Amino acid sequence: MSSDVDEHLNAAPVTPQTGRQRTRGFWLIGVAAVVAALLRLPFVFTGLSTDEGGYAYVVQQWSRGAAIYKDAWLDRPQGLLLTYRFLLWLNDSGWTIRLGVMAAGAIVTVALGAIGWLLVNRFVGIVAAFLYAIVGVGPHLEGMTLNGELLASVPSTISIALAVYWWRRSRPWWVLLLAGLFAGLAITMKQSGIDGIIGGFVIVALAFTWSRLLIFCAGIAVPLVACVVHGITIGWSYYWTALAGYQFSAMGGSGSNSSTRWHDFTVYADQIAWDLLLIVVVSFFGWRKLDSGGRWLVGAWLFAGFVGINLGGSYWPHYYMQPLPALVLLVACAICGVPSATWRRVLIAVVALPTLIWMVALIPLSPAARANRIPYDALAARDDRIAAYIDATTAPSDRIYVLESEAYLYFAAQRTAPYPYLWGKPIDKIADALPRLRAMLASPDRPTLVVLDTPNPATVDPSGGIATDLSRYYHVDRVVDGVTILRANG
Repeated sequence: MSSDVDEHLNAAPVTPQTGRQRTRGFWLIGVAAVVAALLRLPFVFTGLSTDEGGYAYVVQQWSRGAAIYKDAWLDRPQGLLLTYRFLLWLNDSGWTIRLGVMAAGAIVTVALGAIGWLLVNRFVGIVAAFLYAIVGVGPHLEGMTLNGELLASVPSTISIALAVYWWRRSRPWWVLLLAGLFAGLAITMKQSGIDGIIGGFVIVALAFTWSRLLIFCAGIAVPLVACVVHGITIGWSYYWTALAGYQFSAMGGSGSNSSTRWHDFTVYADQIAWDLLLIVVVSFFGWRKLDSGGRWLVGAWLFAGFVGINLGGSYWPHYYMQPLPALVLLVACAICGVPSATWRRVLIAVVALPTLIWMVALIPLSPAARANRIPYDALAARDDRIAAYIDATTAPSDRIYVLESEAYLYFAAQRTAPYPYLWGKPIDKIADALPRLRAMLASPDRPTLVVLDTPNPATVDPSGGIATDLSRYYHVDRVVDGVTILRANG
């Protein structure tokens, strides 16, 4: 295998392809997919993130009869929910969610390899595949979690690969239809997953006929229409408000103005820079390897990714997983453009080694130190201990509330929340969220326990109303791992 890799590293970037070379190329991209899966395997056994746990909780409630977007509220489309429901069907304890990460990493790796091969040559495809297999772990971008951006990247990258295959190889119309179908599926994973649609439109524009545009749009429409029909059956106002309406209503308010966005961006900028800065710098040198059509496509792909980052407005590190495949493709193009095989190897190492070194450095650490280095692992372990106390001191029918955003606790404790908004951002953006929260805490049917994951209620309600309600209706029950748990009076 090493001789095969050396052959590709020493090969001229553009050479006629023999059948043997093509076969080796296919095998190497397949090996990259295996590498991607194996590098993500250790994280199957680490704790779930806040988002993963929240998605799992909502899907579990849905499977038990709760009305999705109404009783079990979530601001994500049905594709993500169905994916989580399938993974929890395999095993409802939650570890199978990380099998989804392994599969997603491997699929994007293969699709990106195909795009690089079709747009430039075999060498670019192989390098792009291996680089994504490694840097896609994203130690600071949370690439080892099954976030919406990673899930959307799977159908988006497949869509672009199919569209490029149709474009560059003059494939039949149904390939373009499939490209549209996967582009539409990406939107059902996360609303910002517009990469496949934007990229597909650019490709159709480069080979434009009205019939081709209609074919591509027909593919997009299939999953989107299915989601809309399902939303209508649930109740359109609930569905629209959850997926988009509350975000539009919050624009310009304190929860979604320029000051809030800038604050959220700067909070995580240093973490994001650790994983992305070097990749972005090297990617600048990849444009010259693309032809005019390739530049239009990759430019549109990157544009869609960065638009997607800004749509949410919270700038969490995992948002930056969305433009990562396009950036990695440009890095592979830059490496391919270097004449010296030695310098190509050096560039590959410079880009890939930081992630590999981070992973290797985890091995000798103690379990506690390792958990602190892996995003969410230590937090999930803490929540598991809190969940064990909740399970020991409440009945399965008792309800709990976590103030305000540690949604994984509901899933870990297997307890129901009486309040629909599991994360802090909707509370900031939805007009009646705070009054509804206060009404819930003061209700005769108030939750049995309130977990103060946010120690100071004034950060959620600066007016002091929530703090007043908690002191009036609750008393301190126990402190677990530094987290105060309140129990309802009487």
